Amino acid sequence: MSKRLLARAAALTTGAALAAGALVAVASPALAAPLGTVNLSKTSGLVTDNPMFGTATTSAPCPATYGEEAALRIGPAETGPFTNLTPSLGGGGYDQAPVVANPNRSFQTALGSAPANGRWWIVVECFSLLNGRHPDRFVTEIVVSGNQWKVPVVEATTTSLAVTPAGPVAAGTPVTLTATVAPSGAAGTVEFLRGTNSLGTAAVSGGAATLTTSTIPAGSWSLTARFTPADPSSFGASTSSAVSLAVSGPAGGVSKAQTITADVDPGAFTLDIAQPPSVALAGGQVGGTATGALKQATVTDLRGTNVGWDVTGQLTDFTGAGNIPAGNLSWTPSAAKASGSGAVTAGTAANLGDTRTLCTSAAGSSAGKFTCDAGLSLSIPDSVPPGAYTATLTLTLA
Repeated sequence: MSKRLLARAAALTTGAALAAGALVAVASPALAAPLGTVNLSKTSGLVTDNPMFGTATTSAPCPATYGEEAALRIGPAETGPFTNLTPSLGGGGYDQAPVVANPNRSFQTALGSAPANGRWWIVVECFSLLNGRHPDRFVTEIVVSGNQWKVPVVEATTTSLAVTPAGPVAAGTPVTLTATVAPSGAAGTVEFLRGTNSLGTAAVSGGAATLTTSTIPAGSWSLTARFTPADPSSFGASTSSAVSLAVSGPAGGVSKAQTITADVDPGAFTLDIAQPPSVALAGGQVGGTATGALKQATVTDLRGTNVGWDVTGQLTDFTGAGNIPAGNLSWTPSAAKASGSGAVTAGTAANLGDTRTLCTSAAGSSAGKFTCDAGLSLSIPDSVPPGAYTATLTLTLA
């Protein structure tokens, strides 16, 4: 008998679950922040140390009603996906006290290969049996270099600004802005600002950055210098105190200034699923393969922050007359931009035995409207009883 293999999905734009058996896709709130940090029993080690460290403890309990399960995971900073450092934690009560987890594997074992150099996140995720994973995580960043990892220590910086000539000056006069950044080893760039308007940027060399401009208009201005580090895991950003500069109008003329302001509110940040929110896989037969396509997911990011986002999927096992593991279902994601200035990248083809990325948009280019799709293929064991099987796929926008 041919099987109906259903994956039910429902877009969650209000944060509430829909009908029983439906998939809940959780849309992250705009400007979401971590739930807190993950405190590690050691702050550095080798990627092959087994276990990676002794104990991880969250800085606070899981949010109320999200304490039924928890997971300690590791993955690329911000984008994921995240893989387990220890089996999922059951037993409940994780919203009553900080979560404590003890890894049972090395960093390299968790990934299945040596990690790349760069930034990684150690996270603790909190789960509700009704609503799935909480959209935010406890996060601690580490940095990998070669076969070593460490929790980075960020050194504070200070930036000071000097303006030559000090003024008043006539409009069109070249003015040199010099920013001094301490400590002198902090590399990066400095943006020079007239109020909130950028005058230009310059690279820091030998602890200083310099910009000469003759475009400052007539008026009384507040000038500042804002330092952005090249390595934010080693040095912090800083902004100088304001320096006043008076610029007079051209000879024989009279200049009057007025200020024009506009309040711009953030727009939508939503995840929508094409209706109806269910997928029927076709061609199912014991020992065979059933195929279909995920209902199209649409991401709208009009927050105006360009901080990036990703959509991930997490699947339960198929249940019915028997059980088909979640890892038997594979997807092949695709993605496209519908409108806006940003760009979107499809996740890699993978089985859904763990949290996987459907599509992602990097920081600096995430604004607009995007569509995310995936082809589905379910490998049916030759020992499973025939019948109807159902699984729940949770899509999360974060």
